[in-house]
Amino acid sequence: MSDRPTVLLCDDSRALRMLTARQLAEAGFEVIAEAGNGREARDYYEANEPDVVLLDLVMPELDGKQALQEILSFDPQARVVILSSLGAQGDIEECLRLGAASYLQKPIDPDAMVRVLRQVIG
Repeated sequence: MSDRPTVLLCDDSRALRMLTARQLAEAGFEVIAEAGNGREARDYYEANEPDVVLLDLVMPELDGKQALQEILSFDPQARVVILSSLGAQGDIEECLRLGAASYLQKPIDPDAMVRVLRQVIG
């Protein structure tokens, strides 16, 4: 069993997932699954129960807010970090109220991402 914290990476941009997965690996995290939409995010979470989820708000199938609610209803202890573009402050606040652990602004600053993930995982 790896002692690297496991991450489920959810974003509908494949380019963003590739870049972020590389940054996470370099920082000592293990990306155990990637999802391109909210439904996959929920299904992968239930199958893998990663240490933390990076979840984009704007995705097809289920959006980030719906996926967050479904993940938290499956596992109330789930640690979910919302990814969001500028100007989505209201959505971010709602997600934090719903139970998201934290959020990151896109474009993602790798140092901020690592700091937030380490903080959320504890």
